[in-house]
Amino acid sequence: MPDAEPDEPTAVERPNIPCRHLRHQGMYVFTDGRSRDLDQDYDSTIYWCLKTMKGYGPDDEPVERRDCCDPARSCHEPL
Repeated sequence: MPDAEPDEPTAVERPNIPCRHLRHQGMYVFTDGRSRDLDQDYDSTIYWCLKTMKGYGPDDEPVERRDCCDPARSCHEPL
């Protein structure tokens, strides 16, 4: 009987974590705080970067929810 190999740890897929500098108007509206899902944002949500206070980040790329959850982006700092 061959020796049993130790179980390899399985990779856990983490959802993309937004950058700590990503802001949108909905963050300043009172809610019960239960929903943390950014996917429920409306298409017309306007985002800005807290570092630049503009609609583009320090890397001169647009500030969008999906883009600012990408850890490959040079200015991304996870929460």
